[in-house]
Amino acid sequence: MKDSFWQTIKERLRDEMPENQYRMWIEPMTLIQSSDQEIHLGCPNDFFLKWVREKYYPKICQVVQTLTPHAPTISLQISNLPPNPSPLSSARQYALPCLDRKNGLRLNDSFTFDQFVTGPSNQFAYLASMAMASDKNLYNNALYLFSSAGLGKTHLSQAVGNYIQRHKPQVRVLYLSAEDFANEMVSSLKSNSMEVFKDKYRRNCDYLLLEEVNFLSGKETTQAELSFTLDALLNDNKKIIFTSAMAPKDIPRLGSKLKSRFNSALIGPIEPPDFDTRRSIVEKKASLLGMNLPGEVKEYLASKPFKDMRQLEGCLIRMSAQATLLNQVMDLALAECVVQEHITAKQEISIPAIKDLVAKYFRVSVEEMTSPSRKRVYLLPRNLSIFLSKKYTGQNFESIGKAFNRDVTSVGYAVNSLEKVLKKNPEVSKQVEFLSSQIERIQSGSHPATH
Repeated sequence: MKDSFWQTIKERLRDEMPENQYRMWIEPMTLIQSSDQEIHLGCPNDFFLKWVREKYYPKICQVVQTLTPHAPTISLQISNLPPNPSPLSSARQYALPCLDRKNGLRLNDSFTFDQFVTGPSNQFAYLASMAMASDKNLYNNALYLFSSAGLGKTHLSQAVGNYIQRHKPQVRVLYLSAEDFANEMVSSLKSNSMEVFKDKYRRNCDYLLLEEVNFLSGKETTQAELSFTLDALLNDNKKIIFTSAMAPKDIPRLGSKLKSRFNSALIGPIEPPDFDTRRSIVEKKASLLGMNLPGEVKEYLASKPFKDMRQLEGCLIRMSAQATLLNQVMDLALAECVVQEHITAKQEISIPAIKDLVAKYFRVSVEEMTSPSRKRVYLLPRNLSIFLSKKYTGQNFESIGKAFNRDVTSVGYAVNSLEKVLKKNPEVSKQVEFLSSQIERIQSGSHPATH
């Protein structure tokens, strides 16, 4: 039995399934081996295999039975084969000099697909990113990844860039932050070189990887220019990946046209990993660092409430350094010592504690501060409390909003508003600096002062 039979099966499945399900769960599978008696299909990872077996295996078998009178047995297994990229366009493309890695394309070489640990919390985002890298058509050719810090959205975005550079070096990639885009646009306006700017982003780019688009909140001129750029790219069948700390609907003061563009992309949320995924991350990171961790140490590290995976990686690096420099044993005692420094050296600070601290400082009540009133005497303390809650508690916008009787959009607006005030108002900057020092005193076990 040949590859053509698997292609026939896929075509039939594509006709009988929703397009998004086919692209996510059928197209990535590969034919490993086949005969008249058995077909072995490869899945990218264990989670993918289990999902296909549970949701689509009966359908695959049913299609096979309709195509041949003596239906072979279908078996699924893990395959480490990379996705097959689509044939490159016959039209020759030239990479811009500024895109050479040596000249500023800030991609981390370690951010690759094979170094990304998948699980239920990030599987969809991972598969969608792989589809983008392998040049498959994907919902308006745009992908929107969002998550809290340290959960992998930048890793996936850069993995796409690294894959393209290694497998399709003639394809032109631009990787930058939304802030860089805004600054470059302002500079181009001041120097009367907007045509050069437009030419770079609209006509000399095949993949645009744009980080932290939530930065564009309230920046109407930049939003308008980006909207025109996205229109030009998508009309030319180019690819775009956005990353953000928020879903499109939660970004405050975002123009309707740009919000529509973000929402029309394939939305890929990334949630905090579960225990099994954290354990896999521990194993992967430890392997990269050349660490031979006992099973009980892996279990212990995976069970700890790290706020993000960077914190976990920091613990592993510290353990490796102590074991090497101080000749310590890589055991549970060392792990407990290092984790205690990273997680419990500071006491947890709660949102109510921050509200009480700020209310006392400004001599208002917590009830007044969280009321609907827009008076400045309450507005500044409220925005400041929200800003500090985001900075020190690790809570998401929804949890912070509930504590202040606000929705997610209002929380985002409050944070952005205060950040702008801090750049212009030295007095507010001093207030934030003082209150931050008091929060850090609480974290260290000391009593705060409010005057």
